[in-house]
Amino acid sequence: MSGVPCRLTEAVVLDLWERGLAEVPAARRLLLAAAAAPTGQGAADLPLGTLNSLLLELRCAAFGDALPCAADCPACGESLDVTVTAAELLPPPSGGADDTDAAAEPTTGSLTALGATVTFRAITARDAAAVDPASPGARQTLLRRCVVDVSPPADLPDEVLEEVARRLADLDPGADPLLPLDCPFCHHRWTASLDVAEHLWTDVSGCARRILHEVHALARAYGWSEADVLSVSPVRRRFYLEVSAG
Repeated sequence: MSGVPCRLTEAVVLDLWERGLAEVPAARRLLLAAAAAPTGQGAADLPLGTLNSLLLELRCAAFGDALPCAADCPACGESLDVTVTAAELLPPPSGGADDTDAAAEPTTGSLTALGATVTFRAITARDAAAVDPASPGARQTLLRRCVVDVSPPADLPDEVLEEVARRLADLDPGADPLLPLDCPFCHHRWTASLDVAEHLWTDVSGCARRILHEVHALARAYGWSEADVLSVSPVRRRFYLEVSAG
């Protein structure tokens, strides 16, 4: 996996936060993807698994490898706090090849059903953004977007689309990171999905608000502009905040 082209500077964080604040999660994923993808790469059209890897790489560079998460046990209802690492969310290596080989793996698959050969591709961020998850038949609409070809041409019933969905999990295993969880209260075991983009957005939003709080406090204390505050390093800024608070 190639490196993230730019780290999340304070200016980038504030820009992402301001642009994504009023957006739906799918649109925020596209904003974060554009920041994470190597220069020249069309982030919106990357398979979700590849995109999640880039987002995790960006998240680790900016906020560290540990991802704190919360989940409610579906059996007893207790709230659990768990911490996972980025490595735990990445799919296992497919065959021991290097990163170049992994990146070259095909993102299309095929199956035969009802006398037709169905060719499909991995889901992308653009697909997810184009489908309203609350709309009727959203799942089927998303799956139909992934169908590249049907030969001979035919309308695909829902059962064939569901088979496509099952094959997608093998085609792009990193598209839906799953966490194995074990409740310490009732010992129920289950798996839960983690939305990497939403987790990163939470980090970006929290960081942006902290930065703006510092801007507000130092502007009031010293009469500095936002640009003045952001030109001061975070370490020196904390010192000024401590002095002004004392």
